[in-house]
Amino acid sequence: MTTPDAADAGGTAGGAGWNALVGAALLGTDRRPAELTALPGPVAAALSGVRTATGGADAATTLLDAAALLTTYRRAGRAPLPGRAPLPPAPSSGEHPVPAAAAVRLGSLLARLDPATRGGGGSGRAGHLLRTWLHLAEEAGCTVPPPRLPALLDLAVRRTDVAAALAPVLGARGWWLAALREDWNAAVGPHRVPAQRDGQEQAAPGPTAQEPSSAWEHGTSAERRAWLRRLRHGDPAAARAVLLASAWRSERAEDRVAFVAVLADGLADEDEELLERARADRSLDVRRDAERLLARLPAAAWTQQVRRAATAAVHLERRRLRRTLVVTLPDPADPALPTVSTGNAPVGVGPGTWALQHLVALTPPAAWEEALGESAEQLAALPVDGGLGPELHGAWVQATVLHRDARWARALLAAGRRAEHDTTLLSVLPAAERVTAVAALVTAATRTGTGDDGTSGRVGAAVAACPAPWPQPLADAVLGWLLGAARRSRWVTHDLLERAAHALPATAAGADALRTAIDALPADNPWRAALSDVADTVAERHQMLKELR
Repeated sequence: MTTPDAADAGGTAGGAGWNALVGAALLGTDRRPAELTALPGPVAAALSGVRTATGGADAATTLLDAAALLTTYRRAGRAPLPGRAPLPPAPSSGEHPVPAAAAVRLGSLLARLDPATRGGGGSGRAGHLLRTWLHLAEEAGCTVPPPRLPALLDLAVRRTDVAAALAPVLGARGWWLAALREDWNAAVGPHRVPAQRDGQEQAAPGPTAQEPSSAWEHGTSAERRAWLRRLRHGDPAAARAVLLASAWRSERAEDRVAFVAVLADGLADEDEELLERARADRSLDVRRDAERLLARLPAAAWTQQVRRAATAAVHLERRRLRRTLVVTLPDPADPALPTVSTGNAPVGVGPGTWALQHLVALTPPAAWEEALGESAEQLAALPVDGGLGPELHGAWVQATVLHRDARWARALLAAGRRAEHDTTLLSVLPAAERVTAVAALVTAATRTGTGDDGTSGRVGAAVAACPAPWPQPLADAVLGWLLGAARRSRWVTHDLLERAAHALPATAAGADALRTAIDALPADNPWRAALSDVADTVAERHQMLKELR
């Protein structure tokens, strides 16, 4: 351990003594004996002990002994700077570590993602497999090996998908390390899950309105957003107060968009004032996002105005033996019409139609049942007068997704007005019901034998709404579609192949069955290589699963 006299006037440990030894070595000890009095105290004491133990030595040997001791002394360290407190010790890793084979595979995946080894790449199969590895580690109750933490945290800074998958498996040591760097903490902090204690959930520690925050006052955009998200999650009212007190107009537009998005967590009637401020923003994106959140607050004054204007534009008439929905287009110049941020209408769409679509898209679907006295199923099946059916049904789809109304999603799917809306509506259904519906849709597409761009795109979008891993009925349906399209050399989207590789059940039998089906394809089939990559990925996921058990 170094002592206060370890630093001389020159600022380096033992600098004067070292200079004296170098001078003696250059000129020779016969011409200039070494100045041993210039050595630091600990070195001089150690040298005296060496000389005593060896019974004395000539001047040259003494010089070499002094140089060796002083070199070790200078490399040993320096006195700590004043006012610097040591870092808190890393917590002991009490979590369940991953097995050795799984740790080796993690290192391999990180190497495949390293730009130095992939020419700046890193997306694609290795990225998907890394996220899969992290999810499997979470399911196994394991934590990331400490040596891999820095590389993973660096990757989390660049990729939010990795940050979300990494947070549950960081462990105590990983969170300790992430707290030492603001960019690491800003990346994984928003994804921190509640801790378990005595069988009850304990909220992860977060900031409070009273504590000062250098991140909010002086941090980067990412750090400020992360701090605000943590505050909103722990104390919605405090986050609202911070935003109300902020110099809103001086913030950048992309930051204002992010601040509005934060309000979705814990959205409450008390947020109306702040959302009204955002609704008057100079940025169209900020206004639109604020309006979508306000529309989810039924008691808000603006929301009620929108609902009245929308339902007043559509009424039900009986014509001969059938009932028909009749639309009266609103006049955008009417001062009584609530202000909605519509932007410019597409070519061929009139201003009244454009205004109607936005009003309907913000109105809760259940409001139409109350206003028109019919069920969702009846309304979705009714014809619309004046050729405005596509516009009205399209706006109903948007409203169904915004308000997450599964009942209206079923009604609109049953009506089957426009196939391109199906995949959007499927995302609103409960997971089990969604999987059943998607499997039926994919099976029907396979039977019809169509493989054009539009059909393949709808199949890809439909399966994207189902979380991985897929249950066997959906997996069988997707495999049937892929192999059927390959046999006909039809179009298959790259996204669908990539998704199948990471969502099909991770079993050795599944990979083998897929390879068998691929072998049955003609040797010149253009899809053999792509499907083989799918089989290889399924097999690798199966191996990862075995290693983490």
